[in-house]
Amino acid sequence: MSWAIVADSSCNLRSIEASDHSTEYSTVPLVIHVGGVDYVDDENLDVHELNRIIAEEPEASSSSCPSAGVWAEQFRKFDNVIAITISANLSGSYEAASMARNIVLDEYAREHEGVISGKNIHLVDSRAAGGKLEVLVTELSRYLNDNNPTFEQAVAFIDNIEEKSQVLFSLSSYENLTKNGRMPRLAGTLASRLNIRVLGTASHEGTIKIVGPARGEKKMAKKIIATMEDDGFSGGLVFIDHVENEPAALQLKQTILERWPESEIQILPCGALCSYYAENQGLIIGYTWA
Repeated sequence: MSWAIVADSSCNLRSIEASDHSTEYSTVPLVIHVGGVDYVDDENLDVHELNRIIAEEPEASSSSCPSAGVWAEQFRKFDNVIAITISANLSGSYEAASMARNIVLDEYAREHEGVISGKNIHLVDSRAAGGKLEVLVTELSRYLNDNNPTFEQAVAFIDNIEEKSQVLFSLSSYENLTKNGRMPRLAGTLASRLNIRVLGTASHEGTIKIVGPARGEKKMAKKIIATMEDDGFSGGLVFIDHVENEPAALQLKQTILERWPESEIQILPCGALCSYYAENQGLIIGYTWA
């Protein structure tokens, strides 16, 4: 039976390692609206140019989630599908994927006289964005490749990883988060005026929760390490996503390796959606302690 992992483009991982397992990976794009123009967050988009346009645009900008129809196109192609979305409390992507799941399963049942046992679709609300989704996609892909599980086993595995993973946001600009209601306006305004970085994390409900401020990359790195340790991280898979800030990502990678030398750390540039909300110089860190 064919397998697919599908994520929305809040996941900055655009491909997975080739393997012998017949698992396909794809992303469905969110859309950024700037100055009356729609920018589709896919591999064809020049994110660097979009970041420049957003910075220069005086009018309000926004984002929108993939439609149920776009999700359904991916769900129809495979027997077993596990879809991973940005937090349901930050976007309508999960709701759209849920609608698509119902549509596709209803179609399949009509075509097979009410039998849907040959079609499986599971949705994962990441309760996060960016790096955590990349951790989930990577861990699931490796699990499918190494174990040849049943669908129920794969679901149990990814749900466990989701519970034992987290995301951190190290940001120096908060305008788009506050304008679009993703971050408390008071916290964002104060941080911007004080010209400091603020570390955020995901609450259990999948909203952005402030950990605290720090002046300078070194102090922020120490705060990140302390937060990861408090979560239970003791070495493992880490993704560091950045917005035009690879030097800070590399510095943070080195700091993590000094504390946990056996960690596997991957660095990725943010796609359009994560760049839009993390803004210039932002970092998004995903990790698991499963």
